Amino acid sequence: QDEIASLEESFNKMEEKLKEAHQALEEKIQLLREKQSQLLEAEKHASIGVLAYGIAHEINNPLTSVLTFSNLLLEQTPSSSPQYEQLKIIARETEKVRVIVKQLLQYSREVTIAKGSVDLHDLVREELQTLRSQDVFQQITIEEHFDPSLPLVAADRLQLGQVIANILLNAAQAITPPGVIKITTNHDAEFVHIEISDTGSGIQPEDLTKIFDPFFTTKPPGKGTGIGLALSYNIVKKHGGTIRVASEPGKGSQFTVSIPKNG
Repeated sequence: QDEIASLEESFNKMEEKLKEAHQALEEKIQLLREKQSQLLEAEKHASIGVLAYGIAHEINNPLTSVLTFSNLLLEQTPSSSPQYEQLKIIARETEKVRVIVKQLLQYSREVTIAKGSVDLHDLVREELQTLRSQDVFQQITIEEHFDPSLPLVAADRLQLGQVIANILLNAAQAITPPGVIKITTNHDAEFVHIEISDTGSGIQPEDLTKIFDPFFTTKPPGKGTGIGLALSYNIVKKHGGTIRVASEPGKGSQFTVSIPKNG
């Protein structure tokens, strides 16, 4: 009986070790999958960045000529002329293309971070002050739920401001007025978090994995380029942070930007 008990104990120990080894192996496999996914994502963004730069560079020069001469003709044409309104349309639409080209060039460049001490509450309020004058923000209530103990972070103020502005603009465009955009800040041991939620139309489940892909947009043609969130993703990643989204169709979306406390 002692021998059988000893053998049973040995088998039990061996079974426990096998379970531990299996669990450790599963964790390693999961880690490898995540690393592979990150590598594929980085390669995809790099390839698209090279393509975007080439396209934008080729378009930029002739576009500048069109914009320059259309504005020159506009200045020389009396407002009573039938051509005046047509020239205004040409100049306006060319300016839209120039903005798209600028976004393409921004996306294709390597994101460089110049870190300084940043008060995120001041930064959010600055971006809101700039955006509130736009038509899309009319009839939208902004709610601020700021953590008074939020520490300063080491970040690039200009780049992080661009991320916040992109998310706020997307939130406003998703809302059929009247609506609410809620901005919440908090922090934990490692990160500070900015949560921006809206009462907009939400995002379809099948689109949630694509929204940070360059050129992907759910907006109608002519209303979005799909560059803003892709660029925001790169900026946050360069800071060592994360950007996440949770959404339910018809009930709105929440974007959470997390930036490391220690830079």
